[in-house]
Order: sequence, then structure tokens, then C-alpha cells
Amino acid sequence: MLLWSGQALSGVGSQVSSVAYPLLALAVTGSPAKAGIVGLAKWIPAAALALPAGLLADRLNRKRLMVACDGTQALAMLSIPIAAALGRVPFALMVAVALVDGAGGIVSFAAERGALRRLVPSEQLGEAAAQNEARSFTAMLAGPSLGGVLFGIGRAVPFMFDAISFAASTVSKLLIRTDFQEARSDTAPGDIWDGVRWLWRRPFFRVCALMWAACSPVLIGLDLLAVVLARHHHAAAALIGVMLGIGAGGGLVGALLAPALQRRLSPRAVLTGENWMIAASLPFLLLAHSPLLLGLILAAATVLTPVSNSVVVSYRVALAPDRLQGRVNAGSALISLSAGWLGPLAVGVLIQSAGSSATILILTGWMLLLSVVGSASSALRHPPERDG
Repeated sequence: MLLWSGQALSGVGSQVSSVAYPLLALAVTGSPAKAGIVGLAKWIPAAALALPAGLLADRLNRKRLMVACDGTQALAMLSIPIAAALGRVPFALMVAVALVDGAGGIVSFAAERGALRRLVPSEQLGEAAAQNEARSFTAMLAGPSLGGVLFGIGRAVPFMFDAISFAASTVSKLLIRTDFQEARSDTAPGDIWDGVRWLWRRPFFRVCALMWAACSPVLIGLDLLAVVLARHHHAAAALIGVMLGIGAGGGLVGALLAPALQRRLSPRAVLTGENWMIAASLPFLLLAHSPLLLGLILAAATVLTPVSNSVVVSYRVALAPDRLQGRVNAGSALISLSAGWLGPLAVGVLIQSAGSSATILILTGWMLLLSVVGSASSALRHPPERDG
């Protein structure tokens, strides 16, 4: 709970600053392209540093590594209020802070997943993973609106808030007495690809990662599709924000229901049910003419995502050797999100060239195909055995 609380506050702070990055870049430079560069700098490390981050999480003391990341990110965030107080926030500083923020985030992600088995009994891993999903979706609900309010008070205020949240997260980790890893006794600790190889040799994890890689462009592009549809029906910007909040609420509901659903449903039912739920929700976008209805459809499409995530994470944390936890979880993230960047690009191109209705039908057809393939997979039908 100490780790969860610190990470929850840090997660809200990260959502606050994520909204503030483009707002600050636009306010200072007046260039949408430069605002895009700052946003890209925040997310590049997630792909470029995923495997090195996993290796660090397995080679170094995980608690010290996470504390170092929190402290570094806090100092980076603090540099923006200091620069603002001195009269000017350089564009190069925004890019540098975004890069440091993204790099610290992926390293902390790999280390935290590796530490979970040391902090939680095996029979509670599923509930712990679901609680982490709830934490993420709560941050997605609260952070953006809070970021907008704080930016209205002052351009540097959201970054000060995020710096304080990282400082609080640092304190929460220092209060934890349990070690975040087993005693390291390997004379040959392996290489950066060991986690990916471990996943690939196990059909259940390989299929889960590939299915998510195929599904993630749809989920990531879905927000853009909903925004375009809302704008087509002349929705105000404030209503679009409400719409996206309702959509994130669906994920929060799913995360809260995840422990009960994990006890009542088989892993296969949860994992294939996510794709079927998305496929069933998408056609209703053809009939939605208001941001409220669009938000409810987004919520329905994503309600099972945190449930399936928590199932796979609990299996992965329970079964991967402690010496490989960082690399296994980082490798899974790299595979699963490898095609996610295609989502907004594909949705934008399809809408412009074929129209929104055709885009919805194409995405629905793709999700139906994934649903059928997943339902026929023997790897999902026979998940591995684990304690608890």
C-alpha cells in the first residue's frame, strides 16, 4: 500500500504535467510542431529504453533504482518553475525534461513490476495487479482536468505539482522495509534479450503479447476517432473533455470489478472477452450523435481492458524468475505496444480518405478477426499453472 499510494500520487502528477507540456510549448513558442516534439520526447523513451530499463531493474537494487528515478524526475520538473521564475523557459529545456520524465517512467515501470512479487503474497497478485490498473485509470480521470486548472493559475504550477508528487513517491518507497528483489546470486546474469526470449518460448505469454500488439492501435486510435466524430457534430471542447473522461471511467469501473471477475471467469474468457467487447461496441459509433453517447461507447469498449491486463500481469509476475522480472515485463511492454503508434495515424488517414463510417467498419472488422483468432487459440485455452 505504501508503494501503491506513492505511485498513485506520482501518476496523477504525471497526468497533470502531460497536459501541461503541450500547453507550455504552445504558450512559449506558438508552434504546434514544437509542441508535438515535446510530446514525442515524453514517449520516445518508452520504446527506445524498454529493454535497457528491464536490464537495469534486474541488475541493480530495485528500490534504490526507483528512488533514484523519482528524485531525478522531481529535479527535472523543478527546473521548469525555476526557469520560469528567472523569466524564460527555453524550448530545449522542455524537450530535455520530457525526455528525462519518459526515461524515468519506463525504468520505474520495469522495476515496480519486478518488485510486486516481493511485496504481495502470491494469492493476492491478481488483486494487486487490478488495484494498479485502478490507480492508472484514476490518474487518467483526475490528472488532465487538474492539469488544466493548475496551468490556468500559472504556467509552471503543474510542473511544481508533479515535482512534489515525485518527492512524495520517493518518501513512500523509503518507508518500505521489504527488499524489492531476491538475493542476487547469478554469476552469469544474462543479456538484454533474455526477457523477450522467456516470453516468446511460452505460448500463453507470446499469444497475449501479440494479441495486444494487434489490438493496441485500435484502442489508442479510438480517442482520436471519437474526437473527430464529436467535432463533426459540433461538440464544444469542454464536452469533448467530458466525453474522454467518461471513456476513462469505463476503465476505472473495469479495474474495480477485476478481482471479482478474475475469480468467476477463466483467463481465456477474460482475454477473448476484451476483444469481443471492443468489436461489439465499435458499430454503435455509427449511431452516436452526442459526446455523452460517444463517451459511454468508449467506456464500454475499454471496460474489460484492465481486467485482461491484470490477469496477464499476475501470471507473468508469478511465473517469471525474479532475476528476469524487469526484462520480462519490459519485453512484454515493448512487444505489446510495438504497433500502438499506428493507431492515431491509421485512424487519421482512414477518416480523411474513406470517411468516418468506413473507418468504424474497418476497425470493427479487424477486431472481429482478432476475436475469432483469440477464441480459437489453444494457448489461451490452456494457460500455465501458477500458485495462488
